[in-house]
Amino acid sequence: MRKKTTLTTCLLFISLFLCNISGEAQYNTSQACSLLPSGINSEIYFGMNLADFKNVIGSNLQLESKSNTDFRLVYSQKTNLTEISSIVYYFDNEHNKPLYEMIINYQNQEQAKKAATFLFGRPNFNQTEWRIKIQGVPEIWSWVYRNKLVVVAKIPGSEWFDEWN
Repeated sequence: MRKKTTLTTCLLFISLFLCNISGEAQYNTSQACSLLPSGINSEIYFGMNLADFKNVIGSNLQLESKSNTDFRLVYSQKTNLTEISSIVYYFDNEHNKPLYEMIINYQNQEQAKKAATFLFGRPNFNQTEWRIKIQGVPEIWSWVYRNKLVVVAKIPGSEWFDEWN
């Protein structure tokens, strides 16, 4: 078991190293290092504005609501992926309307936990959450809630920005 853990840790460090190599490039080019499950469009990245996002996604997008408050816009997308039924996207409703949160809906909680562990390794914050820092990419905060993998980026002005500690 120790060899498997060591191999997983090694692969994670290699991935992080490769992401850091491209740190000098523009943020848009580091989208491959965005720490999102495979199957999610690789052109999507945290901080991208709503107009660019709509150009990438096309018509496979549903406006859910402006929520009870006017601080965010909520869109959802059904997928054809086996484990992921849909993805919910949160955009700040001010500034350039940046993407700051994704909620990835899995078929069950076990799949969500497995995906989180595959992407982030063992929880490194509050025993059930992940905080990820990679040069050139906004900080990521993630957790599993029921069958959902919630991935939030520290985007100035967004609802989570002031909650970061």
